[in-house]
Amino acid sequence: MTTSRVCFVTTYPLGRAELGGSGWVDRRLVAVLRSTGVEVEVVCVTGPPGQWAEQEVVCHAAGDVPLEIRGDRAKLLRVAAGMAVTEQPYLSRKFTAFPGWRAAARLLRERAAGRKVITSGWPGLLLAEAAGVPVAAHIAHNVESTIAVEHSPRPLRLLGETWRLPKAERRLLSLPRTVFALSRTDAEFITRWAAPAMPLPLTVRPVPDPVAAQAVGFIGKASWPPNERALASLLGPVHEELTRLGTDVKFVLAGSGTEVHQGHPRTTALGRVADEAEFYRQVGLVVVPRFGASTGISVKMLEAAEYGLPSVVPPQLAEAVDPAGPWLIADGPAQTAEVIRRWHRGETRVDVPGWTAAHDGTETGQALLAAL
Repeated sequence: MTTSRVCFVTTYPLGRAELGGSGWVDRRLVAVLRSTGVEVEVVCVTGPPGQWAEQEVVCHAAGDVPLEIRGDRAKLLRVAAGMAVTEQPYLSRKFTAFPGWRAAARLLRERAAGRKVITSGWPGLLLAEAAGVPVAAHIAHNVESTIAVEHSPRPLRLLGETWRLPKAERRLLSLPRTVFALSRTDAEFITRWAAPAMPLPLTVRPVPDPVAAQAVGFIGKASWPPNERALASLLGPVHEELTRLGTDVKFVLAGSGTEVHQGHPRTTALGRVADEAEFYRQVGLVVVPRFGASTGISVKMLEAAEYGLPSVVPPQLAEAVDPAGPWLIADGPAQTAEVIRRWHRGETRVDVPGWTAAHDGTETGQALLAAL
């Protein structure tokens, strides 16, 4: 029988919108669950505890698990030492190596009592395993092993990340009763590789009266390896090809770390923005030049659709969400530049509102309720 009480386990408090796409997904999933009448309590792997004002959802967190350690040499050495005496991958050890991990596991055991557990993202499922609580449903945001193969730095490869992580990920994905994947292609891969998985469509929430400008935009944390590579492509070969084609379209960049590109020709770099609407008011087309191996979805495609804007994406990202969505498909820098040129000349039109109207969250809610 379906329960009306759910413990939703996520990476960090829902109000931390500045931390990227994972939170964007979780805010929508929690809102969908609540709209079905489910009582939702949120447990976060990292803290601090807080309240999501939009939905008045309390986010419980132990508060002592570090969120990001890449810039902390002492923490990195602690993780590396732990990897030397265990088979844990970096993506596990970066959480489990710290004292707050045990407190977070105790917190989850307490809050999960009498509730069905849904985990969202790798850290949440890792915490559920540590807490020893049964997982009714897990939402995989990515196939983490694919990211490791594509982007792991040399020190992690030497420590065995590319063999440690697949072993750990396959074990974790075998634990939930139901596995969902945000990406249609990830769902197919996980089913072949680890456990039966189903795609989970996400709701989109159109913004009233969107304003489309004439600039091309990119938004995302610049230090995340896929974004770093995408920015290099956008400001390198894509920008150069547009210049060669005589297209003087302006670029607007937003997200932590993008400010270092201020001064690049025809480019405005906003850096971190307090409200993403500030960015979307300045652009008319969003570009997501993530070429090569792909996993997960691009939240920025969906977020742009909410603001009434089309996106330029490679075919694998379109396939992950919906091949018939409001995207302009371009495989590689030269095609991306050509698509931008045609859009800039007014030769391309995409029906964004028609697509967003069909993604009101009904299908998402039904799938999650069935899993409970």
